[in-house]
Parts: sequence; structure tokens; C-alpha cells
Amino acid sequence: MFSAIMTQINWITFAPIASEVAMDLNTTESFILLLTASYMIAYIPVNFPATWMLDKYGLKWGTGFGVILTGIFSIVRWFGRDNLTLLLIAQIMMAIGQPFVLNSFTKVAINWFPEEEKAAATGLGTVSLLLGVIIGMIATPMLYNSSGIDFVLLVYGIISLLSMLLYVIFVKNEPPTPPSSEAGTKAFDFSGYKSLFSNKNFIILCIMVFIGLGAFNAISTEIDTIFSQFSDRTDASGIIGGIIVIGGIFGAGILSTISDKIHRRKIFLILAMLVSVPMTWILPRVDNYQLVLVLSFIFGFFLVSALPIALIYAAEVTYPISEEASNGIMMTLGQVGGLLLLVSFHMVIITLLFASATVISLALTDISTNDQFNQEAEMAQIEVQSR
Repeated sequence: MFSAIMTQINWITFAPIASEVAMDLNTTESFILLLTASYMIAYIPVNFPATWMLDKYGLKWGTGFGVILTGIFSIVRWFGRDNLTLLLIAQIMMAIGQPFVLNSFTKVAINWFPEEEKAAATGLGTVSLLLGVIIGMIATPMLYNSSGIDFVLLVYGIISLLSMLLYVIFVKNEPPTPPSSEAGTKAFDFSGYKSLFSNKNFIILCIMVFIGLGAFNAISTEIDTIFSQFSDRTDASGIIGGIIVIGGIFGAGILSTISDKIHRRKIFLILAMLVSVPMTWILPRVDNYQLVLVLSFIFGFFLVSALPIALIYAAEVTYPISEEASNGIMMTLGQVGGLLLLVSFHMVIITLLFASATVISLALTDISTNDQFNQEAEMAQIEVQSR
């Protein structure tokens, strides 16, 4: 979680202070936007190698490769703060490391946690991503206003190095005794991707993640522009972004736990889409700052908290395909969705896409029935417990 937090902080560093940093570095806001967007761009080609390495080398060094890239190049970024080329290279190298961290959450959950705790464990992994975003959104303007961009990059570089050292020293692949029958039983196989896209539930999840995570990524990247109605407050965009993420943290903790207890996933995913559609249209149009903060919390509570439930549900309905494969595909779609929204960014477009995703999910999903957990996995788990 600490490593994931630092991955996200390094991603979002420049977003809440884009215009100020552009002036400091004597460059354009488009270049600053590229520094942030590089994470979404890099995720697309790196996802599959990251998935393969996670399966081949396990959690310790599969994810560790990304943690090491983040630790080293976060410091390189500080050294290259006056050299735009070196700054961009360092940001891209950290972006390459991100998929190795993001694709590991369901692997951690399945290898280390029993059935009744998997969604909650994946939720904690997602919470770490959200904590990284909220820290980056709120702390970055504070550090910048205190001592400038040099200080921001130095602080994040030192903490990223600390995260890297703790990870390399303490993290292990798996416990001595697997907590469930699924742990360690699935192998990565490119041929399995064909079966993934013949799975109706997985296709629905992909559509929802493409729109939902894509919208969150785009909003986080362009947050300074979206809430321009509060341009008189220098910290407004950072605080609003932080409130969205705080709502997501509460939602991930509460809704993931309820999902585990009642053994239902779909209803929470559909609820997230239904709540998020009107919120994406309303938020940029409200001029009352306090009301925007309240609505931002609700938006984050339902939309952001849906991600851990979607990830663990994908692993369940695609068993025995490796969780890294389903996890990686959906996270990649979220990055692609975010990039497409950035290219033609307009909140009306986001609203229409959300609405389309909601209609599709409601049309294809029967929410009156129980979720279809893989029967083979359940029977194997029952057999292990009986022994």
C-alpha cells in the first residue's frame, strides 16, 4: 500500500499546480499535462509485460520492478527539474513502473486472504491508490506554496526511495499456507484472453471500467480546468479532488465489506453507474463551493469504490484465468478511456458515456439473481475447508 501510494503521488504531482509549474519551468501547460498523462499512455503497452512478469516472478520481484523504477526515477526527477527532457524521461520511467504495482492487487488478495476477505483486501489496495491521489492533490499545493517545485520533488523523491527500500526488504511472495484453493493455482496464458472476451460478465465489467475509471483519470488530470469556477481559490481544485478520493476511500471500505458479506457484486457496480451519471453533469455547473464538496464526496463514494469490487469480481467470473490478466485488461481500459476523454474533454461527453454504460449494464445484467461465482472454485474451496 505504501508503494502504491507513492506511485500515485508521483503520477498526480503536477496536476493541481499545472499553471504555476508551467511558469516556473518556462514551458507550456500542455507539457505539464503530458507529464501527468504519460502514466496513462505508458500503461497501455506496458500492461502485458507487467502481467507476464507478475506471473513469472511473483509478487516480490514482479511488483518490485515497478517499485524500484518509482524509487530511483523519483530522485532522478528532482535532479532533472531544470532540464525538461530529463524531467520527462524520469516521469515516463516511473509511468512504466505503475502497471507492475496496479496489476498486483487481486494477486495479493487471492494469495494472502481467505474467500470472505478478498474484496475487502482488494479494496484496501485501491484505498492506497486513492490515498496517493488525495495526498498528491492536497499536499502538493501546500508544499509548493511553502518552498516551490524543487522542494515538492525532493520530498516525494526521498519518500519514494524509502518506500522502495522497505518493499525490497520486507515483502514476500505468498504465505507458507495458501488461504484458499485459488491461491497459486492459476497460470498466465495468452491463449486465455480469448475466453475472457467470450465471458458476458467480463465484457460488461470492461465497459463499465473503461468509462468509470477513464472518467476518474481524466478528471484527476484536468481537475484544475474542470473546476475553473473557483479560480479565485488557489487550493480549490486540489481540495475538491481530495474530497472525491476521501469519499472513494469510505466507499471502498464500506461497500467492499458489504459485498463480501452478502456475496453480491453486480448490484454495487450498477449503483455506482446510476449515481455517477448525474454527478458528472452537476459538479462543474455548481457555483456553491460547499455544495460541490458534498456532491464530490458522494461522487467518489459510489464511483471510486466500485473499482475494487470490479477487480475481484472479474477474477471470480474468469477463473481459472490468472487474476493478473483480468486485472491488467481492465486497468488498461481505464487508461485508454482517460486518454480519449482528455483528447476531447467535455463533461457532456463524459455524461453521455456514463449513461450509455449504465444502459448497457442494466440491459445485459440480471440484478435479481445472485452473482455467478465460479462453481469449480467454490467446490474446491469447500473441499479444502472440509479437510
